[in-house]
Amino acid sequence: MKWKEPTFGATPMLKALATANAHRKAQAFDLVAEQKKQKLNYPDWAQTWMRKYKEDWYIAQVNGDEVGMRKAQKLAEGLRSKLREMATFPKWAQEQMQKETVRWMTAEASGDIREKLAAEKAGRAIREKLGLIDMSTKAPPEVPVTTESKDEPTKTNVKTPAGKWIPAEFQYNGSSEAEKTFKRRSLNFTKMKWNQEKLHGLWEATKKIQETYDIQIDPRFLLAIIVQEGTGSFNTSSTNRAADGEHGAETNYAKDLMKANSLIFRKILGYIYYGQEFRQAVVKNNKLSGITGKGDVFQYCNWFTPILRMKSKRVECGIYASDNRWGESVRKIYNTFSGNEASNYEQYLLSLDKSVTQKIAASEGIKLPNFKFKPTQNGNDSRKNDTNEWSIVGER
Repeated sequence: MKWKEPTFGATPMLKALATANAHRKAQAFDLVAEQKKQKLNYPDWAQTWMRKYKEDWYIAQVNGDEVGMRKAQKLAEGLRSKLREMATFPKWAQEQMQKETVRWMTAEASGDIREKLAAEKAGRAIREKLGLIDMSTKAPPEVPVTTESKDEPTKTNVKTPAGKWIPAEFQYNGSSEAEKTFKRRSLNFTKMKWNQEKLHGLWEATKKIQETYDIQIDPRFLLAIIVQEGTGSFNTSSTNRAADGEHGAETNYAKDLMKANSLIFRKILGYIYYGQEFRQAVVKNNKLSGITGKGDVFQYCNWFTPILRMKSKRVECGIYASDNRWGESVRKIYNTFSGNEASNYEQYLLSLDKSVTQKIAASEGIKLPNFKFKPTQNGNDSRKNDTNEWSIVGER
């Protein structure tokens, strides 16, 4: 009889010990320090859920469950985002949103999809109600004490150390300066009208990217593109060409949004991986007309730079717009919508390691080739007239 080495799996006793240890660590976790770090106040009900997510994370860690760890982390980040949003609400709305948030989290924990959807719908109704009420008739929102002057306008996005770049959904009839500016600009769109349904679709599209890939595309970035394009479309149609021969207005909004969101996402993947070399080339060639600054994601998306093509499983260079200054214009509009957060959003993207793109590329069967970045005198204006300006392009 041959000797067989005994194996010891995760017995019920070991699982119970791991769970007990995870519970102990979660209860001992210093939420006071975390609140200071996050510059956020956790009410008692939120602390209970935060400790639950900490416990779930520790259990997943012990079991080597990376998916479970990411899920627990995302749920905790989602709760922080909700608390920041609620901090801008009047008291009555805070109470209602707290109820729906707890309802959603309870349903998520039990796997009750119908109840989750009902809670999400109720949350949207609260936001819509806030957008329709005259701000002058509401009680002032209860917000954490800050050092900002009370005369300054409320920012539409509260910056966090963790970098939460999908803020509260814009309301088409909202009262913030950013919301009013977008509506005013949208009334000048030449092809398509905008409404709350389109805004909601845009926000949901960026959330799907975050849920799937853990990369945050700020929806205000996409709104800035819409305003810059001027038609009410992302101008992604290859059949309905514009007068200058470039892609024109796409009348199917779902298709338009899908293509634009996908293009910017695939450009950002390229920027995460090739961005360092791109920025070095921008700085090195600042003396050339058309090449300014230190290089950022707005310029990268504008110019002829690497894009990950999911369908063809290749990395190719491409532009969003032939206008050499398109990226500068989009950055300016984004700053208007975000309260001058372009440089901070850039820092968030710079914080993402190259391995983020490498893992996604590997999962899609895409090889990441080397690219060189060099200046090319290919500049056009918005009417596709040659300006003799330069841009940075990628080259295999």
